[in-house]
Amino acid sequence: KTTLLRRINNFMEGLGYEIVIFVVVSENGSIEGIQKDIMIRLGMKVENTTYLQREGIIRRCLNDRKFVLLLDDVWKEWDLEEVGVPIHGNNKNYKIIFTTRSRSVCDQMQAKRIKIECLNSEEAWELFQTTVGEAILNSTIEIKRIGEQVAQECGGLPLAL
Repeated sequence: KTTLLRRINNFMEGLGYEIVIFVVVSENGSIEGIQKDIMIRLGMKVENTTYLQREGIIRRCLNDRKFVLLLDDVWKEWDLEEVGVPIHGNNKNYKIIFTTRSRSVCDQMQAKRIKIECLNSEEAWELFQTTVGEAILNSTIEIKRIGEQVAQECGGLPLAL
């Protein structure tokens, strides 16, 4: 999911958006952390600002601008208006895309879901070979056998592979 989001990040920058913001939220994310990451991406000073000041700065900066906000690894519902992202105003020239493992987070944030499947066994083995290197895997029969077992145990999850 993260790899896909990073590719979307690179793709969106070429589509005429004024601002493309990529923020890793993670399980321990906070509104303050999201605000600070957005402000850093916007080239704004973060030091000595309060939550409300950051909210206003972000809102003024993004209002009426064509922007994309990419939120990676979202674990719970976030009120983006509270962060300062102007999603309820007149500006409709924005996209918000996020990754999550939770269907309920998508429902709570009223998002359109696109399910990303795990790799099948052939794709998983190819990724594992590419990552480890064929020279190492083919050095002995025992190493190749162990490599196949490890790839199978990862269950098609690219990050694990």
